[in-house]
Amino acid sequence: EGVQPPLISKSRYQAGLQCPKLLWYHFNQPDAIPPVDVATQAIFDQGKEVGTLAKTLFPKGLEVGEGVIKRTTVDELSRAALPKRLPMFEAGFIAGCAYARADVLVPVGRDAWDVVEVKSTTKSKDVHISDLALQRHLYETAGLRVRRCFVMHLNNEYVRQGELDARKLLTKTEVTDEVDAVVGDVASELKRMVAIIGQKQSPEVDLGPHCSAPYECPLTDMCWKAVPKHSVLSLTHAGAKAFDWYHDGITHLRDLPRDTRLTSAQTIQIRAVHSRQAQVNRDALRGFLDGLEYPLYYLDFETINPAIPLWDETRPYQQIPFQFSLHIVGEPGAKPAHHGFLADGAADPRPEVLARLKRLLGQRGTIVAYNASFEKSVLRACSEAFPAFAAWWAKTEPRVIDLWKPFRSFHYYHPDQCGSTSMKEVLPALTGSGYDDLEIGDGATASQEFMRITFGNATAAERRRVRAALEEYCALDTEGMVRIVEELSSLAAA
Repeated sequence: EGVQPPLISKSRYQAGLQCPKLLWYHFNQPDAIPPVDVATQAIFDQGKEVGTLAKTLFPKGLEVGEGVIKRTTVDELSRAALPKRLPMFEAGFIAGCAYARADVLVPVGRDAWDVVEVKSTTKSKDVHISDLALQRHLYETAGLRVRRCFVMHLNNEYVRQGELDARKLLTKTEVTDEVDAVVGDVASELKRMVAIIGQKQSPEVDLGPHCSAPYECPLTDMCWKAVPKHSVLSLTHAGAKAFDWYHDGITHLRDLPRDTRLTSAQTIQIRAVHSRQAQVNRDALRGFLDGLEYPLYYLDFETINPAIPLWDETRPYQQIPFQFSLHIVGEPGAKPAHHGFLADGAADPRPEVLARLKRLLGQRGTIVAYNASFEKSVLRACSEAFPAFAAWWAKTEPRVIDLWKPFRSFHYYHPDQCGSTSMKEVLPALTGSGYDDLEIGDGATASQEFMRITFGNATAAERRRVRAALEEYCALDTEGMVRIVEELSSLAAA
């Protein structure tokens, strides 16, 4: 008897469409794939919550094989449930080398079914179409008659008022035509994937845009380890063209031909790599610094953006500030005074954030933020939800300037930034201090940890530890901005 072919699930099918090497590793060396990171896990968790909510829209729905992992058992239970003609959750079927569980199978007429794929996005995407194409192919091969295919997703126009209204929060988009356009490719794709999985060695795959689309590939560290620090792939805003150079053997920025057409920012980046020195436009820095009016208010906040709105007057994925850090420098050379706020408990933090900022930001002086358009849009939305603050914010917003500007314009660029102008790269390159020693070192972890200690079941000791780590992280963002402006001032004066 021959070896059973591997069963390709929905997620493995997507991996195979993205990269054959990733597919091979899933089946042949799964231990080499690192565990999912905090940000990805948060997306999975939100997806589960949305899936649970979607089930409430099918009150007579039948949970099929709950907690059952063995695929043949799920297949048997699902087939046994078909004659009941009830909506089915997580019904799973095997056909040939493929296996998939449907989020919802909805009975239609005497013997047909609609397939509903539930997603925590705010619209249907190409990746959902290929997912449903696999399901349609598989279920029809297994003997079901599929009528139509839908993506059920979040309605980003929904604003919560009182009790959550799942019927308004979730909406369905029919994608039958899009699925039918690609379902004919599924059989050959599966055949190709089975052949890849059966290879003794993993396939060699060139680096390319597929390394981060439609998902960030978990094998990136492995596949990219030979990429030099100042590779053409780090060239700012180079896009897919950088991969063409890389595959043509032009791997390092120093190798780019002199006649390559470059933007001014790219030219500055390459000059920094050749000279191994920071590139400084002192006149532009002076112009930026002259626009600052003391006292200076260095502001940064952390946000959560839950898929399912937690509070009244919020939409799906709306950015809600739960913490801020503010360093105030009264006059040039003065010691900064620090103020911080971190929400405590499950109440909507926005009124408290607005009230405290209104008190602290005074009537005059420049408010400095890094990537200020984010801070401004979040506070604008907050003041719209709480109109008592609308006039104050309308008057205050023009005082905000963006510390990202001189870096985004490459008026300062250090080779250690490797093409990035994010504060995570700028701060250590310019000042020598960074985020490496922090327990929480990025915004995604900060928001995930706040959600966990606020809405999960963390112990009191753990809550204290995480809150201290959050305060340390957020304070470093504004302290870092103070140091950046000090360094820029020194450079401009030189």
